[in-house]
Amino acid sequence: MSRSVVFRLSLAALIALYPFIVFLGLDVLPPGIIGLILALLLIVRFGLVRPNERLAALPVGVILVAYAVGTALTGSTQLLLFYPVVVNTVFLILFAVSLFHDEPLLLRIIRARGTTVSPIGAIYLWRLTAIWAGFFLVNGTIAAWTTTADLQVWTLYNGLISYFIVAVLILGELAFRRHYKKRHNISDD
Repeated sequence: MSRSVVFRLSLAALIALYPFIVFLGLDVLPPGIIGLILALLLIVRFGLVRPNERLAALPVGVILVAYAVGTALTGSTQLLLFYPVVVNTVFLILFAVSLFHDEPLLLRIIRARGTTVSPIGAIYLWRLTAIWAGFFLVNGTIAAWTTTADLQVWTLYNGLISYFIVAVLILGELAFRRHYKKRHNISDD
């Protein structure tokens, strides 16, 4: 495995561990420093986006970095807790709005990578985009509720349970996709 891949995976893991960083970090660091760390991680992460995808990722990157910088400047513990809400809201908007265009977000991503998609595949990707939009709505709502609970509940949900739900959703989709392809005689080409 190349150093670049290891670095990317390590960075993704650090960002994914954000709830635990907040939980443990608040005992030793002021909230503003944790917000600054998040901003730096997000800037580095954006720098690693593929050049051909950077323009599309820019709005998300700007929103998340602006949020993290705002958190750093205010030094608000409460704002630190809203990061999962902001992420879910941004992705909800991206996925949901794309459903009202000719190509939903997942179809655009697949086609941008040079893959030809059949009409049946396009319908499948529209439905999958809608499912993810629904997930981001529910997950963001629960994440918002956890900001009013104690820090342990917030950390447990946003640092563990929500990732477990994502894994179940991905694995369920992969299993269903095999069934769907078989049912509609779609090859894996």
